[in-house]
Amino acid sequence: MATRHILTNTWLRYVLIIALLLVAFLLRVEHLLARVFHIDEYISMLAAQMTVAKGAPVFPSGLLYSHGLLLSYLVAPFLLVSGFGEEIARWPSVLFGLVTVACFYVAGLRLFKSQAAGMFAVAFAALDASMIVWSGRMRMYALACLLMLLALYFLAQGTFLSPRRGYRLAAVVCYLGAILSHSVAVVVLPVWVLAAAICVWLAQERFHLDWYRQKSIRLEASILVLFLMLGVAFGVAGQIPFLSPGASDASGGGGIAGVFAKFLEPGVSWQRVDDFIYYYTTPSYWPLLFLGAWALVRALISVTRGQFTRRDLATLFLGLVFWLTFAELSLALTSTWRKTRYLFILCQVPFLLLAADGLARLGEPLMALLGKRAERMALAGTLLGMMGILAWWGGPAVEAATVQGTGGYDKAFMWVKEHWQAGDRVMTVHPSAAYLYLGRSDYYATQGTARLLTDESEELVDRYVGSKLLDTVDGLNQVIQGPGRLWFVVDTTRFNARFEPQFMQQVFAQMDVVYHAGGVLVFLSRPYPQPVPSEPLARVHANLGDLISLEGFSLDLGAIAPDGTVQLGLYWRPGKTSFSKMYKVFVQLRNEQDQIVAQADHLILEGFLTNSGLERLATPGEWLRDTADLALPAELPSGTYRLLVGLYDPVTLERVPVVADQSGENAVILQTVTVP
Repeated sequence: MATRHILTNTWLRYVLIIALLLVAFLLRVEHLLARVFHIDEYISMLAAQMTVAKGAPVFPSGLLYSHGLLLSYLVAPFLLVSGFGEEIARWPSVLFGLVTVACFYVAGLRLFKSQAAGMFAVAFAALDASMIVWSGRMRMYALACLLMLLALYFLAQGTFLSPRRGYRLAAVVCYLGAILSHSVAVVVLPVWVLAAAICVWLAQERFHLDWYRQKSIRLEASILVLFLMLGVAFGVAGQIPFLSPGASDASGGGGIAGVFAKFLEPGVSWQRVDDFIYYYTTPSYWPLLFLGAWALVRALISVTRGQFTRRDLATLFLGLVFWLTFAELSLALTSTWRKTRYLFILCQVPFLLLAADGLARLGEPLMALLGKRAERMALAGTLLGMMGILAWWGGPAVEAATVQGTGGYDKAFMWVKEHWQAGDRVMTVHPSAAYLYLGRSDYYATQGTARLLTDESEELVDRYVGSKLLDTVDGLNQVIQGPGRLWFVVDTTRFNARFEPQFMQQVFAQMDVVYHAGGVLVFLSRPYPQPVPSEPLARVHANLGDLISLEGFSLDLGAIAPDGTVQLGLYWRPGKTSFSKMYKVFVQLRNEQDQIVAQADHLILEGFLTNSGLERLATPGEWLRDTADLALPAELPSGTYRLLVGLYDPVTLERVPVVADQSGENAVILQTVTVP
């Protein structure tokens, strides 16, 4: 009967594991199909496309994309067989993510010698929202996570749990694969070595470890160190160009000192750790943080008493890896490496495994009290724990998987492609995406943050496609007024963060928003673009409800475009850093009978003026430049005309009051014009 009960329990566990793997697969596929794209996915897709075309991920600029090298080669066969498609490019990540979930069970089972820990580990991995998201994207995170899990597992086995040369070699191979997947893996090498050394030192007497004293270890160590040095050198060399925004940036010096300057920037402050702390104290993660801490405390107590097991050593090892990596990211590295998303690669594996161990340990005192009945109740306890995981994480997991994209650079560039005409040019902050969908990128528009190379003519171009850098207002104006139509594709986040106000305002003055979806804007140059002067040609002083002041305008009635329009430039000073309503500007040209002969109502900056944009305009001397294209009649009868401007609520049509109003209708009289 006992044997039959054991077989039944084993069969049920396998059924549960298969069910969890199926759930994990469906969640990841759902996110794959949701078309929610990470901004850098297009870079990885283009790298894989170039691997198909050239046999290596060499971008059109000539740059070898070593960042994510392994992923580029693994995705290339899928694209070679099926042709390019975003979903096709994402499928390998789904497969890597699914294998990772299965490996969590093996790691939890063998590291902690606990079926419950293995089951909890696979449940955590299957339902973790971050693992679902990265496993549905064409980025190297899912692959790197898998390889880091394998490397950690083999390192623990090969050094203090079940020391074998094969395990140590496998650890190095997997770690090198992780570096080839994402260069950030190089930063944890000292942490891993230190954690493994501590565990070996603790285990040497209790478990009689002596593998490191054998004569053959010298040759083995030399080979492994050589492999590690080559891998680290590749990761560092591949990442350094992406850490230097300027092509001629010499900060940090050269040689070894220059390399370390790219990595190390010690400092102690709350600002350096707050993002990481908040990452693991979210509603989804804080219970896991508690469970992991419980497991680590139990292990430390056993170590202190000298009664620890290999399981305690495994827990201690993972705890050291997690917390030392956390400390390294927060307190030792430069800001380039202190990105929250890197926690997924560097810390997620030990975090989930520690939580699984902690949850398993919670039920062990009860199992000890049950005695002979413990084995029969073990599966029931595991099921209870998994039901708790499902109740806590099921909702966020489904939410992460089923969120639907509303469009991004993919749809924006496909829309541009559908409306492309001969002679058109394209400008963007994302040249890789432009090249992926249009096969070209003429201008790389950005100010401040830039990733650049110097081309053959010594001009600065973007690293990936080689499109010309456009980072000045004068350069923008020249390009817009060049031959052919100009498209500008940019997401609202980068548009507001990477450009100075005048650059943005010149875009709105000479281009129209022709497409907007998913936070991505598509501008198209007007038939007769005219830049707005940097300073007003005439001054006025009008306070509109203490909300905003109109302090100048520019108008040249002699510069009427062939389509009969004339540009009116309006120069505002915001009185507040946020508007409770989206007000419209009205511009009216009236004759002597007070009849409107021309009118232009519009939202300031076409309605894309954000609160952060208003805050930036608080800089002394900075204007909010807005323009209106006033369509004039073909022939204006002789007489006197007044030009009036004001604001109104488009819902209620109520005008914003003008302080000391001279018009009698809450409008600002800009100019009186006499037509002979």
